[in-house]
Amino acid sequence: MLRRDHGLHEFVGVRLRSITHASLIILVLMVAGVPLSVADTIDPNDDGSQYAWSENAGWLNAEPLGDGGPGARIWETRIEGWVWAENIGWISLSCANTASCSTVNYGVTNDGAGNLGGFAWSENAGWVSFACENTLSCGTVDYGVIVDSVTGELSGWAWAENLGWISFSCVNTGSCGTVDYRVKTEVPFIDDGIFEDGFESGNTIEWDSAVP
Repeated sequence: MLRRDHGLHEFVGVRLRSITHASLIILVLMVAGVPLSVADTIDPNDDGSQYAWSENAGWLNAEPLGDGGPGARIWETRIEGWVWAENIGWISLSCANTASCSTVNYGVTNDGAGNLGGFAWSENAGWVSFACENTLSCGTVDYGVIVDSVTGELSGWAWAENLGWISFSCVNTGSCGTVDYRVKTEVPFIDDGIFEDGFESGNTIEWDSAVP
């Protein structure tokens, strides 16, 4: 049975922002062949609005490596890119990241109004659901993740069977006075139009979709 724990353990020290930790992630990505030029849409004001929280996975960073890294990219109809969790590693937000859509078609969706759905995937934690419709639990446990189309702030909860609840805002946990965290994206959402060069962003630098 799904249970939502609104408690948030006290966190001592910095969140994934130390030079040592960032350097380690950069090294892993370079070895894996993932270029650092992929443009995410997270934390547009560069104020640290890039963290979600899980009791079991710790901090989840939606903008690993900062601007231009392989972080989350929120479009009008979908989300692509990666999230880094300190205790479980990489979470893929779309099968497009791994060029696996022909065999395992998954991804986090956006209805254009900011209501997210669908699944993300973690090699270490399994499927991550972004809406109760995915788990057919809305009648008993109503959950989901929403993006405010005006402010760009994410709110609500995602659920992973092997991980538990993931909170996208300190408002969910009532901890903003002591541990202030959130995830924020650029708004309006990126248009899904395809440019003549075949790249959705119009950027001719190709995104190598190798798994980090």
